[in-house]
Amino acid sequence: MRTPEQRLGELGERLAAEYVQKKGMRILEHNYRIRGGEIDLIAQDGDEVVFIEVKARTSREFGRGVEAVDAKKQRALLRTARLYLYRHGGWEQPARFDVVELDFSDKPAHLRYWKNVIFEIT
Repeated sequence: MRTPEQRLGELGERLAAEYVQKKGMRILEHNYRIRGGEIDLIAQDGDEVVFIEVKARTSREFGRGVEAVDAKKQRALLRTARLYLYRHGGWEQPARFDVVELDFSDKPAHLRYWKNVIFEIT
């Protein structure tokens, strides 16, 4: 049985996928997992591979979704993206990291898209 958090995450990922497809991107992968990392969506946007982290929230109590993409999460995303590119022959292809933030505390829900998020990898 799915927890409420899992159902919210699945809803957020579905809405994010619909949004990026409407923007003309092609979804390549949903929930791409390796040991130690996961990327919610991987899409093709022109010549770029886009690694998309989806953050859905029902409250602003713990901050915005984009704020949850901290340095530890960024390192895991980068490691996972590198392996994806290596395995799929896209090493030379330009890539970027985006975040989709869904705020369900408002009615209707609010979606915010953060393109080309700058990572602070240390």
